[in-house]
Amino acid sequence: MDFKKLFRKDDKAVSPVIGVILMVAITVILAAAIGSSVFGMGPAKSAPQANLEIKAAGITNSGSTSAVASVKIEHLGGDIIRFEDSEKTKVTASLENGQSYTIGAANNAITANPAGLGTLDVGSVKTLKLADGAGVNAFVGVEPKSGNTVHIKIIDVQTNQLICIKDVRL
Repeated sequence: MDFKKLFRKDDKAVSPVIGVILMVAITVILAAAIGSSVFGMGPAKSAPQANLEIKAAGITNSGSTSAVASVKIEHLGGDIIRFEDSEKTKVTASLENGQSYTIGAANNAITANPAGLGTLDVGSVKTLKLADGAGVNAFVGVEPKSGNTVHIKIIDVQTNQLICIKDVRL
């Protein structure tokens, strides 16, 4: 038996093999971490999908000196839209592409329904005054007139996605 061959210090091949094994292990661990974070989130929430028709309902004086425009919102099909909570759905409007204002759809004091729009399901038609909660014209410093265009957005607050966007001529 040759003891020199048995106790040789020829370890040149050990370092590259360990290096390759470590690289493969790191790659597998990174792939597992990225995969679990991407696929573990679940499906993204989406805004309610609804077909809404928005039409002008006229301009009235609310007892104060400013005129208040109103629109009729008709739900033609799709998911129920919930206006009773301003943390679920909000309505914004801008007159003639001016500044956009949030309309108090949850507690609109001068809607046809004083409690606000409530829930809007298929077939329902509700009137929304483009006013703040106190019934004052929502377009600060600008009086709506017949022929003006109002840009209306209905937004799902939880997902920050648009439900409906319409231009309405008063």
